[in-house]
Amino acid sequence: MLTRSLLPGVTSDSCPPAIVCDARAAMRKARRRALWRDGVQVALLLAVDALFVRWPESRLPFAGRAQSLTLLSFMNAAIGAHVWLARTLPRWRARLVAATWSRSEREKFRRRV
Repeated sequence: MLTRSLLPGVTSDSCPPAIVCDARAAMRKARRRALWRDGVQVALLLAVDALFVRWPESRLPFAGRAQSLTLLSFMNAAIGAHVWLARTLPRWRARLVAATWSRSEREKFRRRV
């Protein structure tokens, strides 16, 4: 059965949709904010790493130097994984949602992009 998106007799040429908000500006702002946050996080990580490398006596109060360096390497890996997953998981989730769309919905979306 054919479904219509508009009322009978109404075409999309004579009735363009009214734009309520500009999503591009909001997305650009969110991406810029996320890039800034990731940059600050990585810069702080590099500063702590530089401190540990340049000052051999640096260690955590409850651990020795070797344990402190091991914990620091685990933290580096955890922060790196967080930065990567924060970008990858939403993309994977969007693909899962898009997989539930019908073929016509997917084609309509691909034509717009």
